[in-house]
Amino acid sequence: MQSIHNYDVYIFDCDGVILNSNQLKIDAMERALRALSFKDEEINQCVNYFSNNFGRSRFHHVDVFFNDFLPVEENKDTLKSKLLSLFSSQCKELYLNADVTPGFISLISSLNGNKYVASGSEQQELRDIFVQRGLDLYFKEIYGSPTPKNDLVRSILEAEKTTNAVMFGDAVSDFEASKINEIEFIGYLPYSNVRNKVIDLQLTYQFQIIDDFNEVHQ
Repeated sequence: MQSIHNYDVYIFDCDGVILNSNQLKIDAMERALRALSFKDEEINQCVNYFSNNFGRSRFHHVDVFFNDFLPVEENKDTLKSKLLSLFSSQCKELYLNADVTPGFISLISSLNGNKYVASGSEQQELRDIFVQRGLDLYFKEIYGSPTPKNDLVRSILEAEKTTNAVMFGDAVSDFEASKINEIEFIGYLPYSNVRNKVIDLQLTYQFQIIDDFNEVHQ
C-alpha cells in the first residue's frame, strides 16, 4: 500500500469512522422499535440484523425487518414510515452529540486530495448535521442513502476521473464498496460492530487494518 498522502481521492464512511455513533444508532433503532410495541423477540431479531449489517441504509434495514422479522400484514407501509420517522428524529439528536473519532481531524487536515463522505446514513440529514458541526468544511461532497454505497463510490470515482483512491470504513459494506470499485480499503475498527468479520476479510484480501488514525502508512 502506498503512502496515505499519495492518493487523489479519500472516501470516508461516517458512523464509526468520522463519528463514534455506531452504538448510539443501534440503541436508537431499538427505542424506535419499542415505541411501536413490537415483541421483545421480534425487536431483538431486528436489532441483531441491524448491528451485523451496519453500513447499509436504514431503508434497507426497515424493509428487511418487515419482510423477515415483524409479522405485520395490515398498514405495513404506515408502520415503516413511522419507524423511519422515529429513528430519524433520534439520529438528528445523536449526531449532534456524538464524539468525532480521535485523530480524525488531524488526519483529514493533513491530506491534500479531494475528500468525500459515502455513508449509509440518510443523505440530507447527514449534510445538515455536518454543516451544523462544521465538518462539511473538510469535504468536497457528502453522500448518503438511499443510494447504495457501491453506487456512491462509483459516482465519486467517475466524477474525479481516477481510481487512485482509498476508502476508510468499519463495515463489510464499506469493504465491498471499495472492492467492487477497485480502490484501496483501510479498515478502521475501534468502534466497529463487525470487527471480526472485517478481520476475516483482511486475512484473504490483505488490506490495512488500524485502530488509530496515526497507524496509516505515511
